[in-house]
Amino acid sequence: MFAFSLSTPTVLALLGCLLIAWDASKQQGKNPWTVIIGLSCIGAMALLRLFSPAGLFFSLSGAFSDLGIGMWLGAAVLLVRRGKAKPFFTVGLFALAIAGLLLLTGRVFGVGESLTEDQTQGVLVELGPDDTLEEIQPLLDAYSVTAERAFPSVSLDEDEDLAQVYLLKGSWEMLKKIIDYLLRDEENVDAAYWNATVSLAPPDGAWPEASRKPGRSIFANDPLVDRQWALEAIGADAAHEMLSHNTPVRKARVAILDTGVDARHEDIAGIFVDSPGSTDKHGHGTHCAGIAGAATNNELGMASLNWDGAYVEVAGYNALGPDGLGSLESIGQAIIDATDDGADVLSMSLGGYSPIAPKVVSDAVRYALKRNAIVVAAAGNSNQDAKYHMPSNIEGVITVSATDAQGRKASFSNTNMSLARPIAAPGVDIVSLVPGNDYQPKSGTSMATPLVSGLIGVMRALDPDLTADAAYAILKETGTKLSDSNKVGLQINAEAAIATVLSDQPVVALTR
Repeated sequence: MFAFSLSTPTVLALLGCLLIAWDASKQQGKNPWTVIIGLSCIGAMALLRLFSPAGLFFSLSGAFSDLGIGMWLGAAVLLVRRGKAKPFFTVGLFALAIAGLLLLTGRVFGVGESLTEDQTQGVLVELGPDDTLEEIQPLLDAYSVTAERAFPSVSLDEDEDLAQVYLLKGSWEMLKKIIDYLLRDEENVDAAYWNATVSLAPPDGAWPEASRKPGRSIFANDPLVDRQWALEAIGADAAHEMLSHNTPVRKARVAILDTGVDARHEDIAGIFVDSPGSTDKHGHGTHCAGIAGAATNNELGMASLNWDGAYVEVAGYNALGPDGLGSLESIGQAIIDATDDGADVLSMSLGGYSPIAPKVVSDAVRYALKRNAIVVAAAGNSNQDAKYHMPSNIEGVITVSATDAQGRKASFSNTNMSLARPIAAPGVDIVSLVPGNDYQPKSGTSMATPLVSGLIGVMRALDPDLTADAAYAILKETGTKLSDSNKVGLQINAEAAIATVLSDQPVVALTR
């Protein structure tokens, strides 16, 4: 019934209680250091339990059951040595009762069952670096569950966490049972959790009015550029002129981790590079790809920051399927694949509610950052704090909130100022590509994100040695201050950011 196993925390609890009981059994010559060491062992047990991957209820239940068993063992020692065993027995009984209550509460309120069957795509289990699948195979066989490596392209030498992740598949009822056992197997299992489903829920968009305002000097000849108010808002017209007088050191690759990209679209076909996500039956990924790098000044469709298509090339990876659904595993795989293919920027207009970022996605982001990729993610569209939203709440990610044409936080946009790398970009009524050589407006932090990704791509094309830290520092240093910047950060200023990369001189942040 209790989350009890002879693991390191359990051994520490038993040792601690034995030391305290032994000292308590002495009629004379008691040693306070024995009690201090015993309490230290119990404290270490509690820390190991609370910081384990088992989840809150299992962790607390495990801590109290370890303490309860330890206190009963101490009571037995006191009985043998004719000491007062009743206090130890009573505390042990109380601790075991709490452990059972916590375990029951966890089952009722969602440990292992907080997701419904249609919200998961199996179970992800991470074994220790020295463990093998054979060590848990009898358990898998007992519940008719199959296992396959989640990321077979990653070796132990490259990443000992990702290389040891397995995707378990079986019936819903069997997976619900097996995950409980896996969480308790601290000898072989480092982590076990549902492979949760991730879905898209973008806000609606509308065609914006033509924005040829007095004083706006539009440099690009793309037919829809006067409907792209976002370009004016970030200083893209002046950036276009600047880029037309310069050449990149090399093209930067921006990877769109989404529903795929329509590689045949007229406005991106010339800059799309061979990659797994070359079709898009949904449309979300294609829209994001156009914002990030559609060929500009080609007398077709829309404009991005990718002047003459010379600065950025776009690749597509299917983090999400044609129905807009994905999973933690598919997101992790897309991050790994894009990184292994040499992407400079990973653009993720996806995510979901997750106050604690799923380990597999955090590990994949860390994998990308270690290999010099710059990771950009949408803050989310729930009008909440992005710290509760993954992957935007993962360390090292540049988190993008959305603004509207009035320079305010978009009504749907999550805030991002509680995170380390907040930035803002236009995300309302953004015109871009849709499959079949068409164009539509869409709204969301999904649209703001590739605008930032495309700018970083141009910056890295001009300076291939640009790091993620330096890229964010430039965006922040050159950003435009808006009335809602206390909620969403500074808005990107493409002209100032590109000028900084070209001159390698600091630019003072602007005030709107």
